Order: sequence, then C-alpha cells, then structure tokens
Amino acid sequence: MAAGGRWCDHVEPATALVECNGERHRVTWRRGKVVLEDHDLGAETAMLAFGGKPFPCLGVLRRWRDMHTWAMSAELFRTMSASLGPEVVLPGPLGQVHELGLMLTWERTWRRSSFYTDYEGLLLEQLRVRALPPLRQHLGLWRKRSGARLLSSVEVQVLRPGRAPSLVGTMDRVRVRATAAVGVSWILRVWARGLALVDDAFVLEVVDEDVHGTAVEVMAVRWEEGQGGAWSPRARPGRVMRDEDGEPSLVWSEPA
Repeated sequence: MAAGGRWCDHVEPATALVECNGERHRVTWRRGKVVLEDHDLGAETAMLAFGGKPFPCLGVLRRWRDMHTWAMSAELFRTMSASLGPEVVLPGPLGQVHELGLMLTWERTWRRSSFYTDYEGLLLEQLRVRALPPLRQHLGLWRKRSGARLLSSVEVQVLRPGRAPSLVGTMDRVRVRATAAVGVSWILRVWARGLALVDDAFVLEVVDEDVHGTAVEVMAVRWEEGQGGAWSPRARPGRVMRDEDGEPSLVWSEPA
C-alpha cells in the first residue's frame, strides 16, 4: 500500500514542556501544526482582547508562525536565525520537526521562485548534513571492493522537480567520484527512518510499503564492474525488512 496524504501525516508527533505561569504545559507538533494541549485558546484570546496578559505558551505559537514567515525570505531567515539562536528557532524536542517544516517551506518557495539560489543554498546545507555521511560510508564500502585508493569527489545536489533521485559517478583503481541528487522527501521517507544506508546500498527513495510498515519497497544503489575495471552505480529495486532487533536488511529484487 503506497503512502499517501501530506508529508506531515508520516512524521511522528513531538511534545515539549513549556513553563507557563508556574506550571509545565505540553506543546505538541502534530501533522504540521503546533497544538497547545493544556490551553483553551478561544477563552484566552478573548482575555487578551480585554487587556489580559499573554500566556508563555502563546509565545510558542507566535514563534512558529514567525519562523515560517521568515522562511519565505532566505536572507531574513538567516538574519533572524543568527540573531535569536537555535534554541529559539528550533526549540527542544520540536527542533527536528520544525526543521523539516522549514525545509519544505524553502523547497516550495524555491520552486515558485524559479529556483532562486538563496533557497537552494538553505536546502543544500540541510541535505548535505544528512546525506553526505551515509553516502561517504556507502562509497567507502564499495571503494574497498574496487580497489580505488581515494574518494576524490563526493557531492550532494538538490533534486530538481520532475526528476527521480539519483546517484551518478565513476569508480576505478585510482579514485571515486560521485554525486547524489535528493530532495526533502528523501529526508522524510528515507533518512528519518534510518534507511539511508542499508547493508552496502545507498537508498534513493521508498517506493511502496505494506500496511503495517514492516517492509518497504525501495530504489537503492549498488555498484557494478564494467569493462576495463571501471565501476558504475546502478539503481535497482529492493525490499527492506527489519529483524527482531530493528536492524534493516535489503533483499534485491534483481540478482547481482
């Protein structure tokens, strides 16, 4: 059964505790929204209209809205982020899901702004942090098989709309050169599940999954040797399942 709905429907909720008038209140990120679990927003909004003081929890909502307003301007976001610091922009347990929301905001704005390079730069920073480590590890495993002496060039690019995630490159006795093109959906559906590197394969995308989420169909990369001892990456379908300890393993749909 293919995963549907919005991106945020597939991300686990996250809850943080906020000091609010001497009490600890729950603030939850759920399905793309910030929810104040212990407040009656309607009543408190009415109190504010009559001159009441705002509750600290309401500040979390305000920061959430402000953050996504800033994200519509790459320059403004960088300025506000540097001024306020990560503990305000990406607070506590909500930090990761806030960051995912920001990346999706940048990705949409980047597309609508004719691929304005400032937004691409923001996306690229986040993608590199997550994609480069497993990509380098993947290449290191295959480098040993090919006998290549060094990783000379490893890059990550922001995936352009309408294109499939990819890994291109060459590997010979001397060096390895590789470039992966992935998008925010890779972070949400692959990296966040711990599936970026399974066995020796770099996973490009989750194609399908069963109802219970115990197995997923993926498109992953392995390297194949060609003429003259040169190796090339090949994207092939496979099935990922987890063992009793939760460790993923990959079975290729096509034999090597």
